Amino acid sequence: MAYAAVISLKRTLEQLVQRKPHWIKDETRKMVDFILDSLEYFHYFLECTSKRRHRCGKVEELEREIRTAVDEAEDMIELQIYKMKEPVKRKATKLFCQTLSELVEKIDTVRRNVVMGNDSDTNKVEGNEDLRADDSLPFHPSRYVGKLIPESIIVGLEDDLTKIIRRLKGPTSTREVIPILGMGGIGKTTLARKAYDDPEIRHRFDIRVWVTVSQEYQTRDMLLDVLRCISQLTREIEKESDDRLMDMIRKKLMNKRYLVVMDDIWSSDAWDLMTRTFPENNNRSRIILTSRLKDMSTHADPDSIPHEISLLNLDQSWKLLHDNLFGLQQVCPPELEYIGKQVSQKCGGLPLALLVVAGHLSKIARTTESWKDVAKSVNEVVTNESDICLGVLAMSYGYLPNRLRPCFLYMGVFPEDKEVDIKGLINLWDSEGFISEEVGRKCFEELVSRNLIMVRKRRSNGEAKTCSVHDLVRELILREAKKEKFLQVSRYPSANKVRVHLLSYYGNSMKEKFMKFSRTKNATNPSAKKLHVHRHSCHSYFYDLDCVESPYMRTMHFFHGFSRVSDLRSFKLLRVLAIFHFSFQKFPIEITKLVHLRYLQFNCHDELHSSVSELYNLQTFIFCHRRYLHDKPQTIPATIWRMKHLRLLHVTGDDLHPSYFSFPIPSREVIISGFKLEHLEALSCICLSSCTSELFSAIPNLKKLKIHEEDLTIYEGEKMSQRLNSLSCLKQLDTLKFRCKRIYIPRIPSKYIWPTSLKRLTLQYTYLPWEDMENIRMLPNLEVLKIKENGFDGDVWRLNDEENFNQLKFLHMESIVLKHWEVCSVNFPNLEGLVLERCYRLEEVPKDFGEIYTLESIELHECSISAANSVLQIQEEQESMGNDCLSVIIDNCR
Repeated sequence: MAYAAVISLKRTLEQLVQRKPHWIKDETRKMVDFILDSLEYFHYFLECTSKRRHRCGKVEELEREIRTAVDEAEDMIELQIYKMKEPVKRKATKLFCQTLSELVEKIDTVRRNVVMGNDSDTNKVEGNEDLRADDSLPFHPSRYVGKLIPESIIVGLEDDLTKIIRRLKGPTSTREVIPILGMGGIGKTTLARKAYDDPEIRHRFDIRVWVTVSQEYQTRDMLLDVLRCISQLTREIEKESDDRLMDMIRKKLMNKRYLVVMDDIWSSDAWDLMTRTFPENNNRSRIILTSRLKDMSTHADPDSIPHEISLLNLDQSWKLLHDNLFGLQQVCPPELEYIGKQVSQKCGGLPLALLVVAGHLSKIARTTESWKDVAKSVNEVVTNESDICLGVLAMSYGYLPNRLRPCFLYMGVFPEDKEVDIKGLINLWDSEGFISEEVGRKCFEELVSRNLIMVRKRRSNGEAKTCSVHDLVRELILREAKKEKFLQVSRYPSANKVRVHLLSYYGNSMKEKFMKFSRTKNATNPSAKKLHVHRHSCHSYFYDLDCVESPYMRTMHFFHGFSRVSDLRSFKLLRVLAIFHFSFQKFPIEITKLVHLRYLQFNCHDELHSSVSELYNLQTFIFCHRRYLHDKPQTIPATIWRMKHLRLLHVTGDDLHPSYFSFPIPSREVIISGFKLEHLEALSCICLSSCTSELFSAIPNLKKLKIHEEDLTIYEGEKMSQRLNSLSCLKQLDTLKFRCKRIYIPRIPSKYIWPTSLKRLTLQYTYLPWEDMENIRMLPNLEVLKIKENGFDGDVWRLNDEENFNQLKFLHMESIVLKHWEVCSVNFPNLEGLVLERCYRLEEVPKDFGEIYTLESIELHECSISAANSVLQIQEEQESMGNDCLSVIIDNCR
């Protein structure tokens, strides 16, 4: 993937110039500037070629040349930077200059080749040629999927069809656009076709038009398709110009009530072109468009609410599989039903996968043994049964811009069905050099809007929290990642491979393996060094070190343990290292030699070592300290102040033994030397004793803070107020979580000041009196408030008409002793969500909550039956007044 390589080297050099200016001067500076200028040209070239749907061999060859040269350049530059830390620094500096000179020569050669290729055939290289170089018809996945579904079968789309027909028959007199969105193979075309062919809809519209657009559309073909639906085509009409055809369509539709379906549309240009031919007759004409891209919906009509199709649930999946295999009249044999439901569950609710599997099952014997074999390998069946199946999904990948491709393929790092934390994912993208953290959220949302990544959980404010990809999309990712040599994944090996692993692993050291790799692989294949796989992810409990192809690894994830930390010494260029489900007994000093690390995550029983500061490039550090019950909180080494690029420091434990730490107050020498953790934005979990104005003044840009304290009895009231008041130094703080552990503690004094920048506040085991809510109410930006496990203490919470939470959007109360709650609607004028969990003593939810016009949902989990009844009464009253927007969830209330 040439684009990712170019962006990565560009960021590496820019950071080097910024962070080590004394290394980059005179002749060295000129060489660095030349390489940066060449990278800009490569970037431009790759952006141009990415616009092509089909790239010629010459373009692919040039892209391969660029990636090879850029990869090698980054490898050599970072290797020399690594040597700068060694005792022979002067010699290393000289070697760095020599290395740059050699790289300039190689990159200049590649640049000349690209320029020559560009000049020799500008149209072919820059992507300006006709998208259809041959006369073959473009592949329309919607047509293929439609053929798989019998006309009489529609499963899981019944409610969707009702909603679409209701919108088609709606009272709006102006021409209305109805977007249908969803991932490939989910049933967009099926739904549109069912609505299009509905008898009532047929009689409602004077003219109905169906045009399939797809990625590789031709304007003339689309215009002729429209005319075929309107009138009989003649040879004379087929010879007319495009402008004449558009004029003919417009005249035919004028003063007619028409329904147009634009199926599988990808391009806003196609929409703009075709809608010019559809007149606004003010007679309730409608246009349905189906797309995988949410941006298409916004472009077509920003005011139209898109209809998004969801994946099927388990019952719907089984019904679709069953009906396609046995029809509507027959019944599945009882001995196959259980296995059949397993098969349908493993299809992940995607109709396309279910239909392909049904086709496969229809060809094999209907025996339990045969079906069990299919149940064990559903993804393989879907992938191998039909290339078109993955081809349907691959179109979404092919349409991705270059900047999003590495971000999307990176989802292959995670095991199947893994729910991925989005903030952590963005940190990984940044650490890899794909994108900056600032644009990470936007890139993620774009992948979601293209229906490639699915949001699994959302935060209380609606922001996406975790995500995943469908199993079939993951198969596509792994296929493309392997083809692009972007990522190497070790999945669960067979028993034979495990035995081989045990022999080979204990027989050779990692260093010996790489020496062998360098001698044999390069000797037998001279081009072996050209493209390295820089990322490795191990999903197996047993991993074979021979599968790691390159000593130039940048990324290593181990999801099921790790054996010898000494093996990491060979990976001098590592940027990302994450080790799960394994705890080091002693702090692994070897890791601190990997100076290029930007992201580090591992578990350890030992405390942090002072040498961790040698990781001067580290941006994200997640350290799970496996402490024992009576251990004192560990102290972060004072050398932490040298890690000035640190953005996130998260020291945690497990659920039984949550860990927290004491953060060193900056010494006078540190302050004089100007050491500040100015980039640190997230810090957890520190103890209350560390909360001082001296500390917070040295981390001025902190945005997220988690405080954990197990024993507040050591604090007198005035001293505690002083600790809490120090938080006011944090002018950028928007999220604060304050958790105590001991149940019997003195109450926190009332005289303290919260940072006015706070947007999210969580209090747990703090036992504040309800009167102290006044301190929180005064926060001008607070949007989310969570009170957990006696965060507030007392039977009654009473607010008068002047005590208002003006910006609060979400309120969550859990495991508190509140019995009477006396508030009115004016106290929460902008509340959108209310969640009450295990509030056993609360008698009722105030009726005035029904008068909050912004309120969208109320959830009760394990509360009293009287509280549940009060919420149901609120919902009934709202529905009687025509307000059916209030969602109510009541779970296990008694």
